[in-house]
This record gives sequence, C-alpha cells and structure tokens, in this order.
Amino acid sequence: MPESHLCEYEAFYRKQPFGLWREDYRMAQVAHLLAIANCDPKSTPPQLIDFMPMWKKKPTEAEEWDSVTQNVLAHR
Repeated sequence: MPESHLCEYEAFYRKQPFGLWREDYRMAQVAHLLAIANCDPKSTPPQLIDFMPMWKKKPTEAEEWDSVTQNVLAHR
C-alpha cells in the first residue's frame, strides 16, 4: 500500500471511524432486553433507540461531507 493511501485512510478514520458500530448495536439490544424484563409493566417500555444515543443525533450536512471526505473522494 502506498504511503499516500495510508495517509488517506488515517485521515478518513479520524473523521469517520469504521468498525465497531455492530458491537454498539448488540450491546444496546442486551441493555434493551434487560430494561424491558425489569421495567414496571404499567409504564411505557423503553425503545431500542434509547440505548443508542449516538444514533438519535441527525448528522448535519457538514458532518456528512466534511473536507477530509471530499478530499479522499476527489483523489481516488
């Protein structure tokens, strides 16, 4: 792998980490299951999204297409 590709991957990863979101989702499922099993039956049960606060936030356009992403895509 050329050094320029490595630098691109490092810059891209700093802005948009990839990889462990599946583990976050699985742990949210476990927490959700435990919360439902232990909650008051008369109350509103928690939603799965309550255990994934990072997914509640809507990304802004600037976060979706930042300069690093555009730079990486432009030099492909």
